[in-house]
Amino acid sequence: MLESYKEQFLYPKVQFIVISGEGKILASDDILFPFAEKENIADCHPFFESILPLMEPKEDALSFSCVHIGEKICDINCRTFKDKHPLITIHDLSEHYESLQTVAQKRNETLIESEILTLQNTYLKEKEAFKRTFIANFSHEIRNPLTGVFSFTEMLEKTSLSDEQFDLVEVIKSLCQDLNIMINDILDLSKIEVGKFVVNNEIFDFSELLHSTEFIYTTKARQKNLNFRMHVDKKLPKYIEGDKTRIKQILTNVIENAIKFTEKGDIDLHITLNHKRANKANIQFRITDTGIGIPKEAIHDIFTSFSQVHKDNKYPGTGLGLTIVKNLVTLMQGDISAESEPGRGTTISFNLKLRFPLHYKETARKEKVEKKVLFNTKKKYNILLVEDNKISQIIVLKILSSQGSFFLDIAENGTQAMERTEETRYDLILLDIRLPDVTGYELAPALRNHAEKKHTKTPIIALSGSMLGDGKQKYRKAGINDALQKPFQEQQLLQKLHKHLK
Repeated sequence: MLESYKEQFLYPKVQFIVISGEGKILASDDILFPFAEKENIADCHPFFESILPLMEPKEDALSFSCVHIGEKICDINCRTFKDKHPLITIHDLSEHYESLQTVAQKRNETLIESEILTLQNTYLKEKEAFKRTFIANFSHEIRNPLTGVFSFTEMLEKTSLSDEQFDLVEVIKSLCQDLNIMINDILDLSKIEVGKFVVNNEIFDFSELLHSTEFIYTTKARQKNLNFRMHVDKKLPKYIEGDKTRIKQILTNVIENAIKFTEKGDIDLHITLNHKRANKANIQFRITDTGIGIPKEAIHDIFTSFSQVHKDNKYPGTGLGLTIVKNLVTLMQGDISAESEPGRGTTISFNLKLRFPLHYKETARKEKVEKKVLFNTKKKYNILLVEDNKISQIIVLKILSSQGSFFLDIAENGTQAMERTEETRYDLILLDIRLPDVTGYELAPALRNHAEKKHTKTPIIALSGSMLGDGKQKYRKAGINDALQKPFQEQQLLQKLHKHLK
């Protein structure tokens, strides 16, 4: 039985050839190749022609691997003897080498794919780093002139203006606010993309936020001869726990969008309580307008960055408003959707999962009232401003000089700042984060350790055009007490000074 199996399944893969010293074929079993038909081994394949000079009459053995003969891949062994003819043995190892080649090819492909993936990751990281650096630099540089326009407009308002001039100043302020919103949208989107965006939860008066929203947009809608109506579910809790600023930002972007694309008719805001369990509430917001609407095939594009469905110059914008809204809603574990019919209007619906306090007393609520900051003119404070931008220098100088409570020194770079702190003890330092020769993060600790450490406890307030990546931990590590984002208004600067000088 075994022999029959051998005959059926054992395929011969070895050929034996005996040659003379000159290469003449004396015998061949032709198991693999028909060499017996040839007179000389050199005529069978160029390989044998190349090894004939090695066939000397001595006891020796030569081995050659992975030799391609015809369609086969072989190992070839040559044995020479002192008193006998040379013997050539050919082993057909085609399957073995093809298997090795397949394994090697897969391994190489895996290595190549791994290298490509590594290069792609490196490229993406470098691209992301470049984008973040560009946005941070862009934000900082554009906020300097924007701060100037804001501040000088405020100063201009305090002068004797005619009614027409005052209206023009108000237009300038409104345009600045629009530009500031666009910059903030770009920065917010960048923070979300890199996972640096943080939702801050606090207890606040939800009814007050809705009342403020109704007042603002009733007025804005009336300016376009539109009707803004708000429908509030009476079951909604008065106080909720969430990010008041971001909820307001979501409502602002959606309602502004509705007013922008509506020429006549109504904008309705419906706020309803989906359900309330324990101390959690699911609240739905639905904003409906009678505007120009959105084609069905473009409905999903409204949530895409820098995408504008209506490209008419009549409706300018960055195309970021609803993208920010979608990302904010997602961060708050909510859902958002849109329905529209061209020429009949659009409905944007979203829900937010929020908490509300079970036992919250209204008397315990602390009202934060913005009060005009006034300083005691009998006391004079020494302030050092480290800022290279001339406009920002003039703005701070004008604001502080109007109070009559400050002496101001100005340093334009890190070297000058070190010299000033060596000569004078300051009550507070205003430090621009981006200076020509050093960053504020590097300069702040140097100032604290300089000049016999006389400014170890001096409050340092950072002035930054971009808060992207500027977390509290980063400021704390650098020894910076607080930060003020550009563009800032007069009262914002004075409130920061009052907070750290009182």
